[in-house]
Amino acid sequence: MSSSASDLLKFEKQGTGDNSGTWGTKANTAMSRIEEAIADITNISLASLGGANYTLNDTQYAEHSDGSNTSESHCAVVKATGTLTAAEKIIVPLRNKRYLIWNATGGAYAVTVGGATGGIVTVPQGFLQEVVCDGTNVEAVSAPCDVDGLRHYPKGGDIASASPLVIDTDGEMFDVTGTTGFSAMTVSIGRLFVLQFDGALTMTHGAGTLDLLGAENITTAAGDTGLFYSTAANVVRMIGWISANGFASPGKQTIWIPTAAMRPTVSNGCAALVDVETTADQPDMQVLDFDATADEHAQFQIFFPKSWDEGTVTFRAVWTTTATDTDGVTWALQGVAVGDGDTIGVAYGTAVTVDDAGQSTAEDLYLSPESGAITIAGSPAVDQLCYFRVFRDVSDANDTATEDARLIGVRIIFTTDTGNDD
Repeated sequence: MSSSASDLLKFEKQGTGDNSGTWGTKANTAMSRIEEAIADITNISLASLGGANYTLNDTQYAEHSDGSNTSESHCAVVKATGTLTAAEKIIVPLRNKRYLIWNATGGAYAVTVGGATGGIVTVPQGFLQEVVCDGTNVEAVSAPCDVDGLRHYPKGGDIASASPLVIDTDGEMFDVTGTTGFSAMTVSIGRLFVLQFDGALTMTHGAGTLDLLGAENITTAAGDTGLFYSTAANVVRMIGWISANGFASPGKQTIWIPTAAMRPTVSNGCAALVDVETTADQPDMQVLDFDATADEHAQFQIFFPKSWDEGTVTFRAVWTTTATDTDGVTWALQGVAVGDGDTIGVAYGTAVTVDDAGQSTAEDLYLSPESGAITIAGSPAVDQLCYFRVFRDVSDANDTATEDARLIGVRIIFTTDTGNDD
């Protein structure tokens, strides 16, 4: 029976009775090949190939020789050097084998590793990467790391915006082109990736599918960047956001309007602002009193920041009472936007109400639930002054308190779509 080559490392397997007097030498060579497959480095030069690619020498039986590059294919580590003049491919035999590829080349060209056919892996210059051949394709075993052991996060090709947005596998940072909005992504589990948007599109929040910061939709601008993680296949959570105009994250913001910044309306106004002492040397209250028998109103104005999305707003009333019961109070808010050159004498939009109730103790602080969405009348836009009118809606069935309701202020909640006012 004659000798034969092993399936993977191609060392010489002795046939029964063969190689009398020389089998020891041949066995030693075979053991050397095994040792080289575990620990040896083959140094290959890709300089001056001009895109001709480099096929690892696959001589069987012989030991590796770095000088002549004999039997390179079974070595554990392949170190590529030389200044490239074109993109190069290191071609490995299509049989099961694991390699550590060290791209120590120069020149601004790519180095890939693969078989004569099948899938390939790109190894960035200056980095090392483990790959495995399964007999058909070469696949990455690990992310690239530099010679200091620091991981490399490659940039992939551009992704055309689509619904759903398909996250490619050729990198971990992508530019998203186009303006097609989306509410979901197609991506495998466990991916951490960065998206930079090249233009305006809308990402729609969807709990359990695309969880955005603040649970709010985001309209992107050119240069906006988000960090995302897929907790399951096609289930993505945004975990960071940098606006092209600043570091603030788009989403809900709050403006506090104390009663000291309000005035009773000329018609049907509430009582004038009054200072009420709770106890000496303890906080005083600045309140506007609203009667229980008729709707009474107060007014204030806001110039919203340019980062406001110019959409609906909500509010929460902050108030107190002199009563010790649990009767209810209904607060209402309405608004209108007025621009440069527009008349101020214009009707408010539809009022939205929110109900709250006392808690049996006088002078307790009460914070109402958040109201429904308030549509501001007019055409809200940048550099428009928004007038608001707050009142107690005594005709509402839930307004049952018979004493004055004392307003301390309101919180206006609005949504931003950029990081700052540049």
